[in-house]
Amino acid sequence: MGNEQVKGFSTNAKAFIIILLFINIAFAVKMINKYYSMKDLGYRREKTFKEETTKRVMKAFASVEEANALVNEIKQQKESAENAAKLLAQRELELQRKNQEMIDAIAFLEAEKAKLQGEIWALEDQLSLARQTISDMRSGK
Repeated sequence: MGNEQVKGFSTNAKAFIIILLFINIAFAVKMINKYYSMKDLGYRREKTFKEETTKRVMKAFASVEEANALVNEIKQQKESAENAAKLLAQRELELQRKNQEMIDAIAFLEAEKAKLQGEIWALEDQLSLARQTISDMRSGK
């Protein structure tokens, strides 16, 4: 026995190491099997979820094709609403530009009106002065 201990591990230690090695291998195999079973279970859950969703669609719409047609119709309505919104935004910009042009035109016309009113008053003053002069000339004769 003394020779065995000097050369390496004892028979009991070797047996213990082999047992631990088998336990580790068995544990690794168990964990690998558990991983694959969980992976398979997840796949089954996704598959059943898809099947349940399909069943619900079938109950609600009578067929998957009808549901798809409804979804496509909703998409088309959404696209047409987005196009209408774009057109309205463009029209709003155009109306704002025309509104600004009208405001500028009104301001210009108000300035012209004030200028013409000033000219009218100046002409009325000249007319009044001319009448006064004519009247003075008639009375001075």
